[in-house]
Amino acid sequence: MTETDRPVEKVQAYFEVIETVFVRLRGAPLLLSPADWQVAREWFEAGIPLDLVRQTLESVFARRKERGARGRIQSLRYCADSVWQAWDETRELEAGGVRQTVATMNVQARLSGISGSLPEGLPDREEWVERIEGLSGTSAEVEKSLAELDAQLLAAVERSLNEPDRKRLTARVDAVITGLQTRLPDDEIESARDRIRRGSLRELARLPLLSLFSPEALSADHGLVS
Repeated sequence: MTETDRPVEKVQAYFEVIETVFVRLRGAPLLLSPADWQVAREWFEAGIPLDLVRQTLESVFARRKERGARGRIQSLRYCADSVWQAWDETRELEAGGVRQTVATMNVQARLSGISGSLPEGLPDREEWVERIEGLSGTSAEVEKSLAELDAQLLAAVERSLNEPDRKRLTARVDAVITGLQTRLPDDEIESARDRIRRGSLRELARLPLLSLFSPEALSADHGLVS
């Protein structure tokens, strides 16, 4: 399967990584708005690497903290100019024959970081750990396999929910969708529902995002330049 065979899945994975990093830095849950997702889509279409986005988001939040700014950043759009500036600078350096020094990705360390963050009460946890840590290949191949495992894990966890948790999940998703119905076109409602359900399920079950760029993976890669 070629790079362009599954554009929808690749865009979705890119979005989910950014959303996960943004929420972690913000320190409080926040569903990215359709406008925020359009910002992330433009980054994806421009080919901006996830590591560059992650590093820039961390820099924006750190500078804001140093200034003693009050309140939380409410939108990914707050960081958009900084991401584009970082991308322009990176391309200028490369065009001039100078490449930024970026540490080699330690794929195995990142996989261990992901598997180690699986909740202790997860059904068949050891099997999931083995499947994650047993992945091999290029980083792109591993990332693709992780995306497939992530979908399988979410589906398995949802099947295992007890009735009260299932009702709580459905009620939360319905409440968010009700609030979005006046702001989203009808043809986007179902895709939003699916994304909200995945995110809510992940939060309910305390599941990490299975990605080499998730916070758990990044924190385990000690060779990564932050």
